[in-house]
Amino acid sequence: MFNDFEEELIKKPELLAPAGDLESLKVAVYNGADAVYLGLSNFNARSKATNFTLDNLAEVVDFCHLYNVRVHLTVNTLIKDSELEEVLEMVRQAYLCHVDAFIVQDLGLAKVLREQIPDIELHASTQMGIHNLEGALIAESLGFKRIVLSRETTLNDISLIKAWTNLEIEYFVQGALCVAFSGNCYFSALKFKQSGNRGACIQPCRLKYQANLNKAQGYLLSPRDLCMLDRIKQLSDVGVDSFKIEGRMRRPAYVAQAVQSYRNAIDSNYNEEVCNFEKNNLKRVYNRGDYNEGIYLDRIQEENIINPEFQNHRGVSIGQVESVRHFKDIFEIIIESKAPIANGDGLKFIGNNGSEISIGVGGLERISQNEYKIFSKHSPHIGDIVYKTVDAVRENALVSYVKRLPIYAHFEAQPDEPAKLLLKCNDKQIQVESLFVCDRALNQALTYDRLLQNIDRFNDTHFELKGLTCQMGEVFIPASRINELRRMAVEKLERAIIEDFEKPTKKLVRDSIKKANVKEENVNNFMIVSDYRDIDAIPEDTNIIYAPQFYEFDDLDEFLKEANDKGHDFIYLNLPNVANSYDIQKIKSLLTEIGAMNVGVVANNIYGMCFAKLGYKTVVGYQMNITNTQTAMLYVDLGAEAFMKSIESELNDELEVGHNYVGKPAVMTFCHCPYKTVFNYDSCRECDYQGGLKLKTEDSQVYSIRRIRCTSCYFELVYNKTIGDKVEPYILDLREE
Repeated sequence: MFNDFEEELIKKPELLAPAGDLESLKVAVYNGADAVYLGLSNFNARSKATNFTLDNLAEVVDFCHLYNVRVHLTVNTLIKDSELEEVLEMVRQAYLCHVDAFIVQDLGLAKVLREQIPDIELHASTQMGIHNLEGALIAESLGFKRIVLSRETTLNDISLIKAWTNLEIEYFVQGALCVAFSGNCYFSALKFKQSGNRGACIQPCRLKYQANLNKAQGYLLSPRDLCMLDRIKQLSDVGVDSFKIEGRMRRPAYVAQAVQSYRNAIDSNYNEEVCNFEKNNLKRVYNRGDYNEGIYLDRIQEENIINPEFQNHRGVSIGQVESVRHFKDIFEIIIESKAPIANGDGLKFIGNNGSEISIGVGGLERISQNEYKIFSKHSPHIGDIVYKTVDAVRENALVSYVKRLPIYAHFEAQPDEPAKLLLKCNDKQIQVESLFVCDRALNQALTYDRLLQNIDRFNDTHFELKGLTCQMGEVFIPASRINELRRMAVEKLERAIIEDFEKPTKKLVRDSIKKANVKEENVNNFMIVSDYRDIDAIPEDTNIIYAPQFYEFDDLDEFLKEANDKGHDFIYLNLPNVANSYDIQKIKSLLTEIGAMNVGVVANNIYGMCFAKLGYKTVVGYQMNITNTQTAMLYVDLGAEAFMKSIESELNDELEVGHNYVGKPAVMTFCHCPYKTVFNYDSCRECDYQGGLKLKTEDSQVYSIRRIRCTSCYFELVYNKTIGDKVEPYILDLREE
C-alpha cells in the first residue's frame, strides 16, 4: 500500500509529441515521447500535414506500442451530417488498429462514437474551448476521459478542474500559439473560404497590420511561440497529466529537439539549469524571438504575447557580415561568426532597415578560426546581423538517432534435441524452440564466440543485445538455422510486447446512425444589441439578446427596465465565450441579483450550459459551432431551447434546423490586450482606453476591435462585412462595430 502511494507521488506527466509524418513519429518515439498524436488524411486540424492512412495505421500503432508509446488520433474538426457515417467507419477501423485515444472537437460526433464504440477513449480537443471548471464538468458528464485545455486557461482554473473532476488534463507547453481563442477563429473561413475548424486555416493572423490610432504597424496579431520549460513544474504540481508539444507541420528535427528537451527537463525533475540549457537548444531549431513563457497562466506581462517585428523563424545570432564582393554573377560574403558554420546550414541576414535575406550554405571556405567565406546570388550589406536558421550537423544528429530496446538472450542446445532461445526485454520474456534437432559435432563444436556472432545480429530490428548466456553440449548447428531461430524469437518477442501493451478491443456496434429529430422550443427571431437605445428597433414578438460591454449590475438593470418599459418582459444575457472562474462567479451573482424570472442566457462556450442546469432559459450561440443535427440534439438534451447554426456557410449548408446568424460576427476573440501591443503599455495602470481601435491590412481591409469587460478584459476582432441571410428563424446582430 505504501509503495503504491510512493509511486503515485513520483509519477511523471505524459510527454505528448506531434507526428505529421512517419519520420517525425519515429524521432518522437526515439527521443522519449510517452505518446504521439497524429491524423489521417481527412477530418483532422492539420489537413496540410502529410498525415497517415488506414493502410499504414496498424503498422504505425504497433511500432509505437513496441516502445510503450500511446497513439492518439485526431478527429478534431467540425462534421456535417452527411459525413458522420464516413467518420464513424474511419474511427471504427482505427479502433481495431488499437489506437489508444481519439481527440474530438465535434460534440455530435462524440455522441455517435460513444453509442457505436462504447469502449472508446475520448479526449476533448482544445478546439472545443474548455478552459474552466464549468466547461470541464459538462465534458465529464458527456463521457470524455481527458480534456485538452485551451491555451488561455489560467493556473487557478486548472487547479479547480483537477480538484473537482476526475478528468485527465492535457496542456500545450511548446509550439506555435494561435492568437484567437481555441475553436472560435472564423477569419480564414469567412475571408478566404479556408476553415480553421476544418484544418485549413491560412493564418491571416500572421499578416502585417496597421493600427488607426497611432499608425503602429507590423505583425500586430502574430503571437510569440510558447515555451513552458520554466513553468512545467508548476503545471505538474497543480495536476496537469500530459504536456503537449504543438508541431505537426514542423520539421522532424524540430520534433526531435522538442521531445528531447522536455524529456530531459522532466527526467531532471525540472532542474533549472537543465531547463535553461534546453530552452537554448529549442531556439536553435525554431523561434520567433523571445518565447511566451506561460503568460496566460496568470495573465501578467500580456504586452509580451505579440511580436510585431517578425513572424517567421529567426534562428540564433552568430555574427555579422564583414565584407561583400561582387564576383561574376554571384557575391562573395565574408562572415565573422562566434559559432561554427557548415555546408548545409541555413543562414539569415537581417539589416538595420529590417531587410531579410535567407540562404543555404554550400561551397563554404573557412578563412580563420572565426571567419568564413560563402557565395550567394543574394547580396547582404556589411554589418548585417547573421542568424543561423538551420544547424545541419546538429539536425542530422537529431533525426539519425535510433533508440534500440535492450534485450538479454539465453541459448540452450544439446545433441539430438531442439535448440531453445530465450529473449528478455524489460519485464517481457519469451522462448522459442527450433524446428530441427541439434547434430552432434563430429569435428568443431559450436563455440560461444560463433554463437554470439550469429545471435548478435539485431541491426534490422528494434532491439540491441546487452548480454548472452548459453548452455551447450558438443553440437553443430549451421549459422542459417541460428539466424532462423533468432528471427522467430524476435518476431514472437515483438508481438508479446505489443499485445501486453494493448487492451483488447471490444465488439463494435454496427447500427446506422440514428436520425436526430431536433425541435426548438423558441423559434421566434432574436436581435442582439449592446445599448438600451436600440430597443426601439426591436418588434415585441422578437427576442432580445443583450450583449453588454461591461458585465455590471447597473448596466443590466438599466437595460432590463428599458426593455420592460418597451413591452419586452424577458431578455437574454449574451455570455462571453471566454470566462475564467472569477468571471463566472460574477455572472452568476449578477443573474441571481437581477432575478432569474426575466433573464435567460446565450451560451457561446460549453461552460454556458451550466446555466441551463441552474434553470435559466438557454440559447446556444454561433460560437458553439453547430454543424450537424447530432450536436444540435445534444445541446437540446442539455437544456437549450434554441440554437444558432455555425456561421461558416460551407459547414451549415445541410442544417435545416436552427437560427441563422445575420450581421458582422466576431471572427477572433483575444485574451490579451491589443491596446498594449499598439501603445506598448507595460501594465493596465497605463491604460487610457477610449475604444475605436481598428486594424488595416496591406490590401486596405479594415477590422474593428471591440472590448468586453467582466472581471477581465477580452477583445473581439469584428468582421468588416455582413454575413448571413435573413431567413427565418434568424438572429440579427445590431451591434455597431
